[in-house]
Parts: sequence; C-alpha cells; structure tokens
Amino acid sequence: IGTKATIGQSLMAQSLGADVLSIIAPSFAAASQNEIYEHYRTIAEAVKTPIVLYNIPARTGNAIAPATVARLSRIDMIRGAKDSSGNFDNMLQYIELTRGVDFSVLSGNDSLILWNLLAGGKGGIAGCANVYPRTMASIYDLFAAGDLAKAREAQDSIRPFRNCFKFGNPNTIVKTAAALLGYPVGKCRAPFNSVSEEGLEALKRVMAENEAKGMR
Repeated sequence: IGTKATIGQSLMAQSLGADVLSIIAPSFAAASQNEIYEHYRTIAEAVKTPIVLYNIPARTGNAIAPATVARLSRIDMIRGAKDSSGNFDNMLQYIELTRGVDFSVLSGNDSLILWNLLAGGKGGIAGCANVYPRTMASIYDLFAAGDLAKAREAQDSIRPFRNCFKFGNPNTIVKTAAALLGYPVGKCRAPFNSVSEEGLEALKRVMAENEAKGMR
C-alpha cells in the first residue's frame, strides 16, 4: 500500500474513533530508509491520531532500521514502534536510540515481552492475548510489581501454545483457538486459513492442558 492509500485508511480509522494508528512499513517494492522515513513523516503530518510504527520485514520485505526509528521518534505524532522482526538486538537498538524521547518500543513477538520490559521497553502487542488475555497482561503486571520470577513463569507459560504455530499461519491458529473457546471470530482469508487434523488435535490438547493450569 502506498503513502496516499495509507493516509486514506488512517483518516478513515481516525474518523471512526481509533485511539492509535498501527501502520505497517511499505510492502512489496523495496524501499530505501529515506523513503520509509518520508512515508511515515507524510502520514504523520496528515493525521491527528498517534502512530505506532509496525516493523515486520518477513511480511513486508522492508525493515525499519533502528536509525530510521530514531529519526521518526522525533516527529510529534509518532509515539512508538512495534517490532515483529523476532530479532531482539534490533528491538534493543530501537530502545537504546529512543531513550529520553516520549516513545514506546513494544514487542510484536509474544515470547520477547518480558525481555523487552527488562531492556527498558514498554511491553508488547500480543497476538496470544486473543486467547489468553489475563496471562499475557500478567507478564506486565508482575514485572511492574517487581515479581520477576512470576513474570518469567507467565512468559514461559505461552510457549506450548506458540509451538502450535508450526501447524499453520499463526493468525489462523489464534483464530481457531478463539473459536474453540466459543468466540465466532471467523477464519482468515483464503488460502491462509487451514489447520490439519494433526494440528487441530495438538491445539486442543495444549488448550486443555493450559485450562487445567488456570491460564485465561
């Protein structure tokens, strides 16, 4: 999606009352870091809603470099970055280069939320929270309370569920799990919407084990 189309979508979300705009990096065509900077700067000048940069290079083909995040963090309407690269050092550099600025670095990888907090980040935007909202929120709550051992337990507890991601698109696994909990959220768009019988059984088994542990 180009800059103009992204502005249109952002203004629509803003008109509907969105509190924050999570804006993915440009995709498909390779973009230079200056082009990525100009993309976000132009959008930030067109909206009146806070923006969170969304770095997920495995899906877009374009990574938002730490130095670019540092530049963008100086723009008033850009308030944070979600890093879904899975590269902890990349997220760490986001944190290091935006210290002293009113800017939140968030983990887009659910398994790195506690490590983000320990490094000085602000937490995460968690896909697993669609299935285990209380467990995911407790990672932050326990960290804030100074109970690092319990925070580590909460962080580790989602590993079996995340291991089920090998059976399909992670979004499909999350939506399937939500449906198993009784929430008719529908399926992902084809063709990213299938789970094998083996995967479904593994997911049901993990969810039953997690329920027995009191995970919610």
